[in-house]
Amino acid sequence: MMKNATFPIPSFEEWKQEVEKSLKGKPFEKLYSTTYENITIKPIYTRRDIESLTHVEQYPGFPGYVRGTRPNGYIQEPWKVSQEISATSPQEWNEIVKHDLARGQTEIHIVLERLGFPVISLDDMEAMFSDISLDKYSLRVDAGAQSLSFLALFAAYLQKRQMPFTAVRGTIGMDPIGTLAETGHLSFSLASSYDVMADVAKWAKNNMPHVKTVIVRGEPYHNGGANAVQELAFAFATAVEYINACLDRGLAIDDVASQIQFSFAVGSNFFMEIAKLRAARLVWANIVQAFGGSESAQKIAMHARTSYFTKTIYDPYVNMLRAAAEAFAATIGGADSLHVSPFDEAIGPADEFSRRIARNTQLILLEEAHIANVIDPAGGSYYVETLTAQVAEKTWKLFQEIEGKGGIVKALQDGFVQAEVENIAKQRKDNVKKRKEKIVGTNFYANLAEAPIQKANEGSEKAFPFSKVDEENVAQLQAGFRENRWIETAIFMAVRRATAQEIEAALKADEASINVKPIQQWRLAESFEQLRKATEVHLEKHGARPTVHLINIGSIPNYKTRADFITGFFEAGGVAVAKSEGYHTAEEAVSGALEANGTHYIICGSDESYTDMVPAIAKAFKQAKPNAKLYVAGKQPADVEQTFIEAGVDGFIHIGSNCYETIVSFMKEMGVALDE
Repeated sequence: MMKNATFPIPSFEEWKQEVEKSLKGKPFEKLYSTTYENITIKPIYTRRDIESLTHVEQYPGFPGYVRGTRPNGYIQEPWKVSQEISATSPQEWNEIVKHDLARGQTEIHIVLERLGFPVISLDDMEAMFSDISLDKYSLRVDAGAQSLSFLALFAAYLQKRQMPFTAVRGTIGMDPIGTLAETGHLSFSLASSYDVMADVAKWAKNNMPHVKTVIVRGEPYHNGGANAVQELAFAFATAVEYINACLDRGLAIDDVASQIQFSFAVGSNFFMEIAKLRAARLVWANIVQAFGGSESAQKIAMHARTSYFTKTIYDPYVNMLRAAAEAFAATIGGADSLHVSPFDEAIGPADEFSRRIARNTQLILLEEAHIANVIDPAGGSYYVETLTAQVAEKTWKLFQEIEGKGGIVKALQDGFVQAEVENIAKQRKDNVKKRKEKIVGTNFYANLAEAPIQKANEGSEKAFPFSKVDEENVAQLQAGFRENRWIETAIFMAVRRATAQEIEAALKADEASINVKPIQQWRLAESFEQLRKATEVHLEKHGARPTVHLINIGSIPNYKTRADFITGFFEAGGVAVAKSEGYHTAEEAVSGALEANGTHYIICGSDESYTDMVPAIAKAFKQAKPNAKLYVAGKQPADVEQTFIEAGVDGFIHIGSNCYETIVSFMKEMGVALDE
């Protein structure tokens, strides 16, 4: 009977023999690839690859925590749908939050630097949280430099509402080193930041025990182009800096570790990102254990957000697909909460539609794809388990290297971190420009006819009116701060209507700021977006896009492959491509080309058709139009290229060409203004 039938399990050697047959003489090593993390990806993984990995036999919820910090995964408690929300005023923000909470969002998420308005006073806090049940929803506030002032105003608001601090859940956190890496500057000293951090952590433990007060962000490194290993290593080095600072100020390791939430970006390399989040749990458990932390303290708290780095301005609806794949990786990887990028994130502030699509991406994964019904779906995968171990090992090695250099702050001051990130960023930029790394809708399959999404006040800087600082309030705050009573003093004064500005002014009074070279924040698509914008300006000024003209030779099957390649190649930079019929003689080709009245021409055909026709076309064409440029599509043997060049061909465009540099060269010759 069929149900009793068994199939022999082929050995790796048998599989390899069959693969080598299908490769038809090409080396088996061609199937291997190397990631930006310098990890070699094999074409197949087997049980032998995981035999030495002890964590594979562990259950989720047990120390090591590679497979998750909870035995039941998401089954009893799904990840939090934590969409960042911004607005133009506290009142508008309040309405948006209530609207989105009613439609599936489960955590209130604020990034103060991107909120869209300043949170200055207790009145602002009251307007923001009016009619929002803070005991029903967790709160995530990335407060940046305003951590103390925001928490003080928030605590004053809770007191006014007579709501117990113990009812609040979530994170209201600061990350001074993340800010330093991202901007290159802190307006006050790290020592004072650590004083505040330790004081707030102690206060939260006793008064707001379900709220974390420290955030460690990996995004400044990810958005600078860092690989997965670098993002983890730099984040953990930052966390260790915070741990040491708080231990020096009287906290215990369990108290510090329980106050930290990590935030990681999730990029487009699907399996690498899953492995990154799983490896993060293992590395963090090892770090906390090394400090003597308990098993409970070794559990990482991990927020994830789909990558800003991978999003595009052109063909922006493709960003929905990118974000969905990244969100899928984040949930398979076991994030505790997740922000999915609105598809128009790179263009401007999200609107109701883009917020809804982003939110529903999470809800589909939860409600329709049933991701939460499976505990550690990546567990046991030979590939993912191997990759997880490799990422963890490399992360630990880089982390130890940073510690050997004196820690993350010293490594930033010495430029080590920046140089490491820039090295990978350069590789990424080169691969995008050569189209080895494909960005659909940007450097591949660009659509020059697309209508751009228009955003109001795009790129404009909004100035906010600030209230006058009461010097007496500042003096009272300073007096309390000098006694190291940071949060109690700030709350006491916030209840008495001190403003965020006054709290921050008191903090900065006697500070020595710190500066380092910032890690440049960028997106993969920017180089080609620059070209597209330049061609659009040219179109607006001159009524036509810069254009290359094809000289197709032979029948359609003879030239179509290369003509399509050239079309996609130049449209990636916004350059129009004028097609031609297939010419069967050199005379026809030259006559047709001259009628086009262009400046740049590319011959497309097969290698066989090139042999006789290209030299004849080139000689006649250059005689008739000596200042025009003539290229050939496709790589040719060196001797053939030399023959063509002698006949008048200016160059060759093929799969190995640097697409970006080629288009820039063409644009300059065509008189297109480039903002460089």
